Amino acid sequence: MFGSKLDIFKKEWLDVVFANRNKEYGAYDLRKFAPKATNIGLFAITASVLVLSAPKVFNIKIFPDKPVEEAPMITEVTLEDLEIPEPEKEEEEPLPPEEEQPQRIAQEPPAEDLVRFPEPKVVPQQQVKEEVVTQEEIKKENKTPARITLKGTKGASGVPTGEFGPKKVEGAITGSAEGKPDGNPDIDKVFTAVEVNPDPQGGINAFRKWVQESYSYPQGAIDAGVKGQIVVSFVVERDGSLTDMKVVKDLSYGTGQALINVLKKAKKWKPGIQNGRPVRVQYQLPMTLDLQQ
Repeated sequence: MFGSKLDIFKKEWLDVVFANRNKEYGAYDLRKFAPKATNIGLFAITASVLVLSAPKVFNIKIFPDKPVEEAPMITEVTLEDLEIPEPEKEEEEPLPPEEEQPQRIAQEPPAEDLVRFPEPKVVPQQQVKEEVVTQEEIKKENKTPARITLKGTKGASGVPTGEFGPKKVEGAITGSAEGKPDGNPDIDKVFTAVEVNPDPQGGINAFRKWVQESYSYPQGAIDAGVKGQIVVSFVVERDGSLTDMKVVKDLSYGTGQALINVLKKAKKWKPGIQNGRPVRVQYQLPMTLDLQQ
């Protein structure tokens, strides 16, 4: 049976099978084309296998290998220690000598106008540098002779006192660092740093102890268990009294105001000194609150 040469797809058999049937339907053409399609498929598969296996069998490279880049050559170089020349130093110009500051005269405002009346010296006429007032002019204008010319202040009674500085300057008008032509010293200025700091009676440690013993913890702060640091600032006046009290740091519940109430009862301090005279000085007082202490 296997050796039979019977081909059911031959045209003679197809004509017998499709006798009296519609050959335009498509089945007739498919069976008629089947042997040819089988041969084409077999050929295509065989060709594909040969093409794909040929490079392996015959060691044929379809795609050339990428060229391998050679690693760059590294040459070791030994660096010699080179001496770097130091730059030439520029000659520094000497600083000009500091000018000696003129002497300043600390003073309180006088009640009457002061007019400069220097000591008379016998010199040639061409060396006279200023006109000197006469005694008649002083009496006529109701002025007081002095080393400097200074405008008086109504109701005042002070006169120039004290001399400070490396040298005297005739006619220097002072009362502050630079002096003022009208003779009014800057008595309202509040200093934050002075030559002699203000100091409470008995010293600062005794004053702090008195403040702590006199301080009354506000009830609201006690109930809330408040603790921490409060800071109050005030001004030590020229007579030593404490004024202009302000709360800088507060813990609420009136803790800062309670400290101000204590400071209002404080005795006068020794005032701060600047240029030989008492001045107003700002001071800050911190205080730590802790109920457990």
